[in-house]
Amino acid sequence: MNAPAEILASIGGADNVENLTHCATRLRFQLHDNSGIDEKQVESIPGVMGAVSQSGNRYQVVIGGAVESVYNDIMALPEMKEGGSATGTQKSGSNADVKSAAKEKGPRGRFTWLDSFFDFLGDSFRPILGSLLGASLIITFMALMGTLGVIGNWADPRTELSPTWQFINLCWRCVFYFLPLMVAYNASKKLGADPWIGFAVMAVVMLPGFTSLGQYATHLTFAGSEINVVRLFGGHLPLTIFDYGSQVFPPLLMAAVLGPLYKLLKKIISPNVQLIFVPFLSMLIMIPLTAFLIGPLGVYAGAGLANGLKAVNDFSPFIFAILIPMLYPFMVPLGLHWPLNAIMLLNIQTLGFDFIQGPMGAWNFACFGATAGVLFLSVRDRDVTMRQTATGALAAGLLGGISEPSLYGIHLRFKRIYPRILVGCFLGGLVQGIGGGLTTNAFVFTSLLTIPAFSNIPLYAISIAVAFFSSMLLVVFFDYRTADERAEAAKVRATEDADQAAEEARKASAEAHKAELRADDAEARADQAEQRAATTTVAAERAAQVATAVAPARTALAPNAVTQIASPVAGYVVPLDKVPDPVFAKGTVGLGVGIDPTGDTITSPGDGKIIVAQDTGHAFGIKLDNGIELLIHVGIDTVNLGGTGFDVHVARGDRVTTGDVLVRFDRKVIESAGYSMITPVLVTNPRKFASVTQAPATLSSALVAPGDTIITVTAKPPKDGAAAAPGTPPAPAHRSAAQAVAAGDSKAGASASTEAPGSSVGGASVGGASVGGSPAPGSTVPGVSAHGVSAHGDAQASPQGTGTADGARRAATTAGAADSSGSAAASGAAPGSALVAGAVTEIGSPVAGRVVALSDVPDPVFSKGIVGLGVGIDPTGDTITSPGDGKIIVAQDTGHAFGIKLDNGIELLIHVGIDTVNLGGTGFDVHVARGDRVTTGDVLVRFDRKVIESAGYSMITPVLVTNPRKFASVTQAAQGAVTPGEGIITVTAKQ
Repeated sequence: MNAPAEILASIGGADNVENLTHCATRLRFQLHDNSGIDEKQVESIPGVMGAVSQSGNRYQVVIGGAVESVYNDIMALPEMKEGGSATGTQKSGSNADVKSAAKEKGPRGRFTWLDSFFDFLGDSFRPILGSLLGASLIITFMALMGTLGVIGNWADPRTELSPTWQFINLCWRCVFYFLPLMVAYNASKKLGADPWIGFAVMAVVMLPGFTSLGQYATHLTFAGSEINVVRLFGGHLPLTIFDYGSQVFPPLLMAAVLGPLYKLLKKIISPNVQLIFVPFLSMLIMIPLTAFLIGPLGVYAGAGLANGLKAVNDFSPFIFAILIPMLYPFMVPLGLHWPLNAIMLLNIQTLGFDFIQGPMGAWNFACFGATAGVLFLSVRDRDVTMRQTATGALAAGLLGGISEPSLYGIHLRFKRIYPRILVGCFLGGLVQGIGGGLTTNAFVFTSLLTIPAFSNIPLYAISIAVAFFSSMLLVVFFDYRTADERAEAAKVRATEDADQAAEEARKASAEAHKAELRADDAEARADQAEQRAATTTVAAERAAQVATAVAPARTALAPNAVTQIASPVAGYVVPLDKVPDPVFAKGTVGLGVGIDPTGDTITSPGDGKIIVAQDTGHAFGIKLDNGIELLIHVGIDTVNLGGTGFDVHVARGDRVTTGDVLVRFDRKVIESAGYSMITPVLVTNPRKFASVTQAPATLSSALVAPGDTIITVTAKPPKDGAAAAPGTPPAPAHRSAAQAVAAGDSKAGASASTEAPGSSVGGASVGGASVGGSPAPGSTVPGVSAHGVSAHGDAQASPQGTGTADGARRAATTAGAADSSGSAAASGAAPGSALVAGAVTEIGSPVAGRVVALSDVPDPVFSKGIVGLGVGIDPTGDTITSPGDGKIIVAQDTGHAFGIKLDNGIELLIHVGIDTVNLGGTGFDVHVARGDRVTTGDVLVRFDRKVIESAGYSMITPVLVTNPRKFASVTQAAQGAVTPGEGIITVTAKQ
């Protein structure tokens, strides 16, 4: 089972999902019941960073930057498409969001009942559009054969067709004849009734036996129409006989009554017998009600609407041909076109033809033409995202006659498109009106494939061509974007052109450099023998210096090694799952135990370096020399004391040995403030080990003294081909560079040193051999290269060749530079990069405001550091700007969250407010998109604080480094008020 399927299964499956959306980092589930979810199971799924249960059966799963792809994978699961009730949006600003926004602007957004009514109509027809589309193409084929004279007038029931063509004719007629059953099923399901009961009720009036009752009927005239009535039950009840095939209004009215009746019966009938009596009573009531009353009313209602439109068309086909395509652009976004679809079907049944679909074709092709214009501009502008959207939308339109992808994917997003479409609608309708109007004998989707289905094929083809190309050309010549949007597109193109030119220049420079190096190498071979002796001497001296600076081995990482961690304070051991803080108890931060102290002094459990030392004294991070990283958190939520009751003895960067005092605390002060003293002691890099467990000795005796074992850390087993004694680190099988040179082992191409696990040795190359590694912590020991090799720690072979006099001179120069600078970049990062060893980078504030400590951000996913490390900003300004140069990798259309990959290697998330994704973009003015290049100070988004706060959301804006594991530390750099660009976070690179 893959991760998306595991996530869905862990929260109760698709049937438990009422709604699913996502923001910048989290999947947001609205569940039917979240009480039985095993959070440990959820958080153990690969890719899940954490889980948060909320009130109101809401549940959040923290994914991080990959949330969008995980969301898409979940929504693509078969159970979500078929059995689940989840509905959501891929992201704010998706097609569904645009559709919803369009509805809110019309009457549906103001009247709930109207919105529900049109949703009912839409959901009654939408599931059967596929079968209708398939039938329409068969109809088109029959129409084409009739036009070519292969068969007679296939739509006239008086025409005799051969058995073969009769069978082909049945292939489409079945869909429309049984359409009332399909509609009854969908409509009943939409209103919460058993859809098969709705199906069965409607099936009664469609039976041949029902129609055959007409032989006993008497003929009456009602509202100007001839009807057949059979009197039943002693002549007291008149039953009107209709042919209900292809009717859609009777099943809609039937479902509208069945839905409430079904729910009422379920309320008043005992659950023990509902399976028997709810269906029975529903059918007992609805079958006669439908046959005697609802069915005839549906027929009359549909006929009345159809006759009204027919009267308009009969009065002036010219006006009708223009009116319909001009109305459709406004009806489709509101869902008001569904009743017209029903009337089209009724026209075909009662009149034998329909007069609405021809003018509707003018609207469709005007819509598709505008999409074609957008596609042309996106290709010209190299807008990959819009090109993909427009290509799919145009294909769906021209081949399937479906306008929704164009409408919701493009047109409703850009205000300038609609006027272009309306011109195409008017001109296409005008051509049809001048030609006297159009009819069709079947219900078809107006696409290129269905042109032969219309009565006057040349007139219809000319009208849709006029509509298509007029809209397309208007979009091409006058664009669909504002001046600002066009300028932004031009900026993107210029950046891409510049990047391409720079890449070509870089390749040319690289080729020139290679040629120069080949020339240098040829010249240098003559001096190779003379320089070898001098190089060996220099290498020996440098290697001798290196031999004194070997770092301690990280013994805890040796295969199968078992390492004991001592208690930093006297007290009682508390199992990790009993620690009264879910972030610690769930192991989100790390694995280990809690200590309920009886002493008042926290000491170092081993030798190492302080990598975290809060001024408040409540937390310390230690990177032990053996490779284990520890967090000691004194009490729960004690950061809120602001340092009161704590006497800190160390600072970040200090070296400590076993027993060194880290902090002394006043237990009375802490407990009187209402905080728990339980102190988590956690291994924060547990993934590097096979297991991290509570020491067995503490299971029987909970009281420990400082130095007593509380945690056992077991290393991973050796890799294939390696050997290690269980429980012990392997013996170091290596010689230092100094030993290698002293022994005279300096043959070209031979490695003179193999590092022990965790050791750090400055590199040396002798006779073309690479010897060494990286400097020990706290020391700077540049490597030595004899033959053009870069002379710094972690030396790598240079392209300048080996054994050259000029190469040796360059190596000597580089070695001197490394000695004077104290360090050298060996990671391949550019100068000034945040990833350069020991580099300290400051991140500026993206907005004016007041700095809020990360732990005080009012969202546990942020405050617990699950997403990343940094600070919060309570803005006083209204503009979010880029804190540095880089690339936008996340840009929510709602404007609430942005991810930036800075050129210096730091990845940032700026989340504007808490839970503001729920606003759907209201109050935000977005200025960038994913993939954009930004420089320091570029505007990302402007926001309206009043709108956000009036909706009840906090404005506190987390600014987080989302790749903190690449760095030694990420800490708060400022307090109080800050201005844009003022440093708020300090990022320190690893050594």
